[in-house]
Amino acid sequence: MECLGRVKEIKKGKIPYTNIVTIECNGRSVEMLLHEDLITFAQGDKVKFLISEEAPQYAFGRDFCGRGVLVRDDGSKKLFSIGGFVVVAETDEKFEDGKKYYICIIKEEGP
Repeated sequence: MECLGRVKEIKKGKIPYTNIVTIECNGRSVEMLLHEDLITFAQGDKVKFLISEEAPQYAFGRDFCGRGVLVRDDGSKKLFSIGGFVVVAETDEKFEDGKKYYICIIKEEGP
């Protein structure tokens, strides 16, 4: 899965030091629970969100990239876990249970 979009919202999570990041891309949404120290982007930033078997090119310290596994497939909603941090992505793509994937938010240049 790969899509270009924008960070729609970053709000405080219920777990201390966490935030919920919402990304809108291609008419679908992605919600991620992330530790506040891992967030290197702001609301409104143009980003590329991707879930890939192969390691993508990204800039350490500028982009976020973690390894996660598919935990649940509810049709068009997929739930992944990155070390306990939840990612919910709207997609019709197929992923294998228990297989590790790179889940990344890569900052894009431009307005």
